[in-house]
Amino acid sequence: MVIIKISEKTVQCSIAAQELHEIGLTPEALLHGEEKSIPFMTQLNQEVGQQLSYDPENEVMMMSRNLMADGSVRIYAVKMDNDDIQSSADRLRSIAQGILDYLTQDKIDAVKAEKGKDKSDALNKLVEGMNNMVGRMYLEESKEGQELISALEKIQEVNAISKPALEYQRYMGEFDNLDKVIRFSKIASAMPIVDSALYKADDRYYLMMGLQTDSEAVVYELRKAGIEYASALSVNSPEELHLAETAECIIAKDAISHLAELEAES
Repeated sequence: MVIIKISEKTVQCSIAAQELHEIGLTPEALLHGEEKSIPFMTQLNQEVGQQLSYDPENEVMMMSRNLMADGSVRIYAVKMDNDDIQSSADRLRSIAQGILDYLTQDKIDAVKAEKGKDKSDALNKLVEGMNNMVGRMYLEESKEGQELISALEKIQEVNAISKPALEYQRYMGEFDNLDKVIRFSKIASAMPIVDSALYKADDRYYLMMGLQTDSEAVVYELRKAGIEYASALSVNSPEELHLAETAECIIAKDAISHLAELEAES
């Protein structure tokens, strides 16, 4: 997840489609605010609040969620105080009055008087002119809009930070034999894994792990070890709950630390 602070009151967050997949979410779940997206949005709210020094007692946080062409999700968060709320209301009133002044009955009658294709062209021209007027009025009168344009023009000067989507994630490794589990555990024992358990089902071993870190390097090392020793390594897999209920529990607690002390076959 990449977080860009555009101004003192605006933050842009970009979450790649692959990152969403790895934490068990879809762009649609995030856009529609589905229940499974709540933990992610809670953490995002906290991060954005810190970035903007958000005061929940006297300010409100407005968020817009946008699906990009590459499947990523871009979220804009804007902090508003009472002055901002008043300014926005005044701006909307001004835009509404501008529409009334523009959309006169004479212009509507002129469209109605046309025939065939000319009627369609006249209506499109009227609507296009109104849209252009509203957009111009909004940008001219909006301090936030001017700040956004200025920031986007100078995006190379904006400080961006990259953070994993969740600090705590559930990993499940599937292994062909106990030897590979032991070898994997010797590497993983040096990582910030806060809980782990080992299960067995149909002669295959399943290592459940809870990794807590804000370091992408640690996540990379865990995945690299998984590629080397595990036949599969999944994140936030729904299968974990099923296996925990049906498979044979070999080590219920601190499995990685216990396995790391064993000797693998030569």
